[in-house]
Amino acid sequence: MSAEAVLAEFDDGIATITLNQPDRMNALSDEIKRGLESALDAIDERDDVRCIVFQGSGKAFCAGGDVGGMSDRDESTRTAQDRIQELVDLCEHVPIRIYNTDIPTVAKIDGYCLGAGVGLALSCDVQLASEDASFGLVFRNVGLSMDFATSFLVPRATGWNVAKELALTGEIIGADHAEELGLINHEYGTDQFESKATELIESIATGPTVALGRSLRNIDRSYGSTIRQAVEREAQAQNIAYGTEDHEEGVSAFSEDRDPVFQGR
Repeated sequence: MSAEAVLAEFDDGIATITLNQPDRMNALSDEIKRGLESALDAIDERDDVRCIVFQGSGKAFCAGGDVGGMSDRDESTRTAQDRIQELVDLCEHVPIRIYNTDIPTVAKIDGYCLGAGVGLALSCDVQLASEDASFGLVFRNVGLSMDFATSFLVPRATGWNVAKELALTGEIIGADHAEELGLINHEYGTDQFESKATELIESIATGPTVALGRSLRNIDRSYGSTIRQAVEREAQAQNIAYGTEDHEEGVSAFSEDRDPVFQGR
């Protein structure tokens, strides 16, 4: 893993992935792209991760694409198909992979979250922001179309009309407005951000991980499904959850009138 660009820390079931190029506003440089893939690979090799947290160092969560790198790139030998495939591969390896993981994911946003950074944040299951966070689909400002799965993720969070307005204007909005639009789950005051975010993250990480993962993916897959298809997926997920140690613990705790202590198994 590119240790300088992306840091991965593991503590008590929580994997924290930090984009760590603050001098470049954590824009999606090649180093950060490779670092994210390596961090996700490291998580796949473990069996103790119960929540994944994405955050950025410095004044940005992620400022989007690496615009400076775009001007330095040699396009003389690249075809249109090369550019298309590169974008598809990048999304397959980062936002699609995050979106599809069975482990609950949280975006912890403090500072700028722009362009492709919005895609990274919304590929997570939950978005928590400080009052200093700001958001924008700023692709239009550099003459580009939406990418990094934002055309899929943003309208599902805000509704189609709001997503279109954000794309058309490139307006940068504050965390309070983002919460009103449904772009994020919670906006916290600066003095409460760390404690409130930690409290929710720990609540997720101590839950019945298998059951939670199935619930989250069934919510994602409900779009475009019939109610019958949703019910069938719920039954399949419930069958898996029935066989977990956490379900056994939950039933025992209920019978004994105590709080359950789930192990994520």
